[in-house]
Amino acid sequence: MVVAGPRQAGKSTLAERVVTGRGGTWLNLDDTVSLDAARSDPVGFVSGRTGLVGIDEAQRAPELLLAIKAQVDRDRRPGRFLLTGSTRLLGAPGLADSLAGRMESLILWPFTQAELNAPPASADVVDRAFSDELGGLRPEPVARSGVLERAGAGGYLPALVRTGRRRDAWFDSYVSGVIDREVRTVADVTYLRELPRLLRLVAARTAGELNVADIARDLGLTRPTTDSYLAHLEAVFLVQTVPAWSTNLTSRVVRRPKIGLGDTGLAARMLGGRVRTDGQVAGRLVETFVTNELRAQAEWSQTRPELFHYRDRDGTEVDLVLESGDGRVVGVEVKAGATVRAEDLRGLRLLEERLGSDFACGMVLCTAPQPVHLGGRLWTLPISALWSAG
Repeated sequence: MVVAGPRQAGKSTLAERVVTGRGGTWLNLDDTVSLDAARSDPVGFVSGRTGLVGIDEAQRAPELLLAIKAQVDRDRRPGRFLLTGSTRLLGAPGLADSLAGRMESLILWPFTQAELNAPPASADVVDRAFSDELGGLRPEPVARSGVLERAGAGGYLPALVRTGRRRDAWFDSYVSGVIDREVRTVADVTYLRELPRLLRLVAARTAGELNVADIARDLGLTRPTTDSYLAHLEAVFLVQTVPAWSTNLTSRVVRRPKIGLGDTGLAARMLGGRVRTDGQVAGRLVETFVTNELRAQAEWSQTRPELFHYRDRDGTEVDLVLESGDGRVVGVEVKAGATVRAEDLRGLRLLEERLGSDFACGMVLCTAPQPVHLGGRLWTLPISALWSAG
């Protein structure tokens, strides 16, 4: 089992608790001695160990994966190795191929609002949406200011226990540390100093469609270089993309992905006071916040849908399209305000009309005080339904 995700999301704490709770062996490759041993003798490093073996930050010694493959091929019992990693390196084609058919992977995202509740709340909006069970939700109403406060705080625990300048300093140090420590493991980047600038440009465009040419021009770099740098930031989970949903609804679909930051607390730090003074920026931050919440819920849901967005050249769009493995679809629109107009439903109604029985439901997540059934399979829901089912 491979558990990947950004630094400070809690991977090591969770995995170590699982391993030690089963009487296994916990090995941390952030430790220089362990790292040297893993690199110099990967076969010896994993041989002769009984029980569950946990290897933290396994991307630091890619040589281990072939040694683990050999161990697994000799003994096919499941549950022998639990690996964690702070980059997508473990999912890279060359490395993934070495464990193809031998591993399962999960991504552990920063804490969701449901997990941050005291006590933690049960969050299953994704499964409820696919099961047509939204009518039973009774979330606590949260005003726009409350949603923005949650979005601005993000999901990293070390940041949440700080305020003001100390929180800002933590985010600044976090970005510097991840770029200097993690990006170097996935690429030989000559101009590391450009990556924080690139991250700020992405933050300014969060929840917008990715136009690499525009970003490259603002950054003063070539498009291929910018493309490469964006891939580096995505590999270490600082940046996330939402691919365009390709369907047979129309040939006029816009195929650019949307882009955003993996944590809205970090995005708010990059945006500074613009979140409080610019309503459009605040709206994009809220959309990114909802996207990140649903992405995390999708990871632990029974349905395990993939996330997309939809827009055609006629201007019809849906902020998020969740598609299950059997082809059923849930459409999601996000509004930072409480008022939902008829034009806000245009994209959802298109999906409902064109997809027929494959359209599970459509929902507008906004700051309205309570759920409202709009007829058919369309709903408005408070954004707080993501963490407060009631």
